[in-house]
Amino acid sequence: MDAIEDSSTLWTLLSRPGWEIKPNPVKHLLKIKAPDYQEALILYTNYRKFLATWAASLNCTCALIGIQGMRGAAFKILAATPASQQKLYEDLIFVSLQKSVRFKCDGLAGSDGYARRRHRYFEDNIYESPGFYIAETFLYPELRPIVDEVLSNPDKKLALTRMSDNFQLIVSASAARAMSSDSQDVVRRRTTDFWHARDYQIFIQKFKQDGSTGFEITYQATTNLPKTNPLAAWAQFTTSYRFFEIDIGGRREVYRLGEGKDITPISRSKVIS
Repeated sequence: MDAIEDSSTLWTLLSRPGWEIKPNPVKHLLKIKAPDYQEALILYTNYRKFLATWAASLNCTCALIGIQGMRGAAFKILAATPASQQKLYEDLIFVSLQKSVRFKCDGLAGSDGYARRRHRYFEDNIYESPGFYIAETFLYPELRPIVDEVLSNPDKKLALTRMSDNFQLIVSASAARAMSSDSQDVVRRRTTDFWHARDYQIFIQKFKQDGSTGFEITYQATTNLPKTNPLAAWAQFTTSYRFFEIDIGGRREVYRLGEGKDITPISRSKVIS
């Protein structure tokens, strides 16, 4: 659960020495520099929802939290989704979400009172139900079984990735925690930004050989940050993959559903060179 966000304490934090705020309206970015990684992590953990709203109010696509003296960003927070767009996402997955919630209301089906109680029960319990993180992307009907599978197996570390650009689109809460992430930042990650290059080449070879049946692979990758960040933590992953090919406007798109089996932290010195 996110820490309680208080804007007054946020301004107190950002006014301390070593902090910089640099909105970039040209590139639609809200850039914030923290004195060190620990301060950046505190900002990200406690104020990401507020920063998402702030970025949206400045017409920025995201807020980037960097660290003084380092290039790039340690954390990325997507701008808050407009209500109209969010409604489309909610409508798309509502039926699947319903399946994960057990309604206990009494009354006659179809009656106004029953419908209101049923809807209120759903709203009250949806946030207590296991869910998943989803990227700002279009979900095709053919992917509905995958959405159902993720919701039906909250304890499994599941992640759906588009093969054409290696972006993670759907990530279960269990998988997000395993990757030291618990926000929208975990989706839209690109595999090649985290995986060791040699292991990714092995993965592609196995996909060409065994993509039709699926396979399991052990590889090295960073968890919380891209591999180019010296602060990134490394681990050895064992993941099983299944592949799905669907038709999109006359072209074929391949997706992979990975299920994490084992994650073992390793030191940077033990990473394959």
